[in-house]
Amino acid sequence: MKKKNRKSLALLLSILVGPALAQMATALPAITEQEAHAIGVDAYIYVYSLVTMDVTRKQLTNVEPGKGNLGGPMNAFANAPAFPAADFKAVVRPNFDTLYSSAYLDLTKEPMVVSVPDTGGRYYLLPMLDMWTDVFASPGWRTTGTQAGNFVVVPLGWRPDLRYRLIKEFKLPKGTQRIDAPTPYVWIIGRTKTDGPPDYDAVHKIQVGLKITPLSEWGKSPKPIEVKIDPSVDMKTPRRFRSTRCRPKSTSPTRPNF
Repeated sequence: MKKKNRKSLALLLSILVGPALAQMATALPAITEQEAHAIGVDAYIYVYSLVTMDVTRKQLTNVEPGKGNLGGPMNAFANAPAFPAADFKAVVRPNFDTLYSSAYLDLTKEPMVVSVPDTGGRYYLLPMLDMWTDVFASPGWRTTGTQAGNFVVVPLGWRPDLRYRLIKEFKLPKGTQRIDAPTPYVWIIGRTKTDGPPDYDAVHKIQVGLKITPLSEWGKSPKPIEVKIDPSVDMKTPRRFRSTRCRPKSTSPTRPNF
């Protein structure tokens, strides 16, 4: 009896709603080839940075510690020991008056604490890029000074109950600054002023002092960095937009002002 009633209800709905749906479908004009092309261009532009940043992340982090110029495991700095060579292509148009320190933060599980040493007045900066390639924070000489410091980088929406007591809750050093990241992955492209090769040793000492610590591990003995090389990652193709699954789109919030 119930089955018969459901069939009757479905038939009644199709009679009542069917004509309206058909009218709506015919009312919507078909898009032109030019409009379809414009939509495709907009979609390409919208996801371009997400895809290229994720390709870059996969390539640069699929490297054992100390084996890559700017590459290494997630949540660890990879420090360039010298000025880049002429064929250096990890970043576009590298400068030749600083030594680079690169790191990708993985905030999918918890915040990360980025620690910097006292640079003794030496210019440095740690611009932090979200997956849209926007710089959302840049600790350094101009913005935070050159004294030793700690910056806790927090993923979007993480533990709102700890918004105003995060530092106290995890016993972080006084003066620790909170930075809210727009996306769960962050690329730090750090630079430290270098007055030529004779100045390398002084800069290396600063680079060694750059640390990244998972928030849950703060105050504990550092654990060895774990790295699992993924042989499926294409390490040879240049970092540009190509056919790939757009997985970062599902983990990166909609870009503001879009």
